Amino acid sequence: MGNETQNRKDGPAPSGKRFWRRRGVRIASITLAAVLLLVVAPLAVILYPTLKTYPRSDFPAAASRLERNRQDLAHLRRLIEVDRSFSPAAQAAFTGSLDAIEQRAGDLDRAGLAMAAAKAVALADNGPTSVVGLVGGHSFNAVPIRLGWFAEGLFVIAATGDQSHLLGGEILEVNGRTTEAFVDALRPHFGGPANLAREFVPNIAISPELLHAAGLADSSQESAYLIRLKDGNVAQIPLLATPGAPEPLNAHVWPRRDFSPLSQTDRDAAWRHVLDDVTLPAYLTRPDANYWHHYPLPDLLYVQINRIRDATPESLSQGLAQMLDEAEKKPIRNAVVDLRFNNGGNYELTADFSQRLPAILPPDGRLFVLTSANTFSAAISTAARLRHFGGTRTVLVGEPMGDRLQFWGEGGRTVLPNSKITIRYSTAYHDWEHGCSLSEIRTCFLLNYAYDVPAGPLQPDIPRSTSFADYAAGTDPAMTAVMQVLMVGTAD
Repeated sequence: MGNETQNRKDGPAPSGKRFWRRRGVRIASITLAAVLLLVVAPLAVILYPTLKTYPRSDFPAAASRLERNRQDLAHLRRLIEVDRSFSPAAQAAFTGSLDAIEQRAGDLDRAGLAMAAAKAVALADNGPTSVVGLVGGHSFNAVPIRLGWFAEGLFVIAATGDQSHLLGGEILEVNGRTTEAFVDALRPHFGGPANLAREFVPNIAISPELLHAAGLADSSQESAYLIRLKDGNVAQIPLLATPGAPEPLNAHVWPRRDFSPLSQTDRDAAWRHVLDDVTLPAYLTRPDANYWHHYPLPDLLYVQINRIRDATPESLSQGLAQMLDEAEKKPIRNAVVDLRFNNGGNYELTADFSQRLPAILPPDGRLFVLTSANTFSAAISTAARLRHFGGTRTVLVGEPMGDRLQFWGEGGRTVLPNSKITIRYSTAYHDWEHGCSLSEIRTCFLLNYAYDVPAGPLQPDIPRSTSFADYAAGTDPAMTAVMQVLMVGTAD
């Protein structure tokens, strides 16, 4: 009687199946909690700083320039909350710099704010951490010439028709400063190595608006250039600026793109180029293609990768894989990978290619990697992997790349709310010289533990800079050096 009463009170005793089902649910719950505690939580701690996005700003409509600029500066101040490339000392310097800028915020036009912000952001001394879009002709004014660096100096490589007599002229001074003094004056506006800052100088040198903002011009509408013309005469040439395209840029424009006269989307028929009547060397024939290839010799594959990004209808990795499938059916002995115009992208897209290409070459074959100061970000990663997997067969030819082998990348972009100036921030560390160690797991980009390599130093084995004379004649000194190695064993 007592047992029956107790059973009715508590319900029937659980069956064996029900008991083990409940026990299984408890075990699964405990296991899941353990996984969350031991795996997911640490992984979240590791990934959060890398994946953290820029804080949102919600400002009321500004009624004056002073208020607009102060709101933009308030948004910019939050950069050090997400960008991990700033050392503690650099963070303090950045904050102090913004304090100083705020004192004159009411006097700054958009160009003034952009250049002041660039100088503050550059205190991180990290190439990818930067103000984007400091480019004459794109939301900032520009004079009617375009410039390019060569072994001898800075030259006019494009101009409007009424200034075509300046084509091929060497820039000796800009607004009374020698070219090198001018470069030195702009250096504080760019983080990273000195050659990266120098690479971007032509973008600013053509904009009186940006030069005036940097204290390098008396007028925001005109600049004066001392030019050694093609006939040898030296002349002081004042040039008036015209407004740039109104749309702000959200990505860097690399001046080296102007080396090729083809597909110039920012110019019309009024523009002339120094190579208009010259047969172009191969490396200047398809600057807007993500990649392309040909066979200069029956046993030599040449592939130029200009950006590590997908394009329709096929992905970059698929295209490169198909190219290597094709190359394997040919008597390929040597290969050239041209990264001179490659400013990066997603290095995963070239990961298989950079490992497979060296593998299809014979043991005595050569792999040449062509680089310049435009070789940046994921292009550096690609060069490092080619060097690592190619080993001693890999030969770097050209100029030093545009960043150090240790840099902060990934991250994203934020836009200042009123001026629409774009800021690039960085959240994950890369080391393409030594590789990432386990002790750096909270700073290194997590995918690097699958893809990065200890490539060692990546300075050019065969240094080559293009002279203006070679360029104007349509020759390519880097490829000439490659051919000399293949034909006679050494480059002059």
